[in-house]
Amino acid sequence: MKSIASLAVLLMAKGFKFEDNSKKVKQQMSQANEAGMEAALLLIEAQAKALAAVDSGEMRDKIDHRVTNRGNDTVGQVGSPNEQAIYNEFGTGEFAENGAGRKGGWNYQTPDGKWHHTIGMHPQPFLRPAFRQNKKKIQDIIGKEYGATFKGK
Repeated sequence: MKSIASLAVLLMAKGFKFEDNSKKVKQQMSQANEAGMEAALLLIEAQAKALAAVDSGEMRDKIDHRVTNRGNDTVGQVGSPNEQAIYNEFGTGEFAENGAGRKGGWNYQTPDGKWHHTIGMHPQPFLRPAFRQNKKKIQDIIGKEYGATFKGK
């Protein structure tokens, strides 16, 4: 079996020229990753906003996304910096998913000075369903981005 180096020499000897396009292809792959991820995250973000519980609308309105690169990986995140987001997603107290909340309830005071007792809040997930309900669409979006980027050039 001939090595790649000897193959390149053999091809050059017969009038062929070896051209290394790996850097260009890697750059195109990275761009396709980012474009596909951006499109997929916009879909998930829109779905999460549609599914989010609304009181004042602040949590829903702050749902956002970001794309980052970590080494060779393109990472997408959708979430809300609103502190209520995690409580809505997983529930609280006795209703928290996997029994992870505090038991027995607690008292709290609202801004109008009234005291209330609660045993927690049922989960109202919006982020995980936004992803799970769209897995096939996400795969299609990313696949189409690769198809458009690498169309036989």
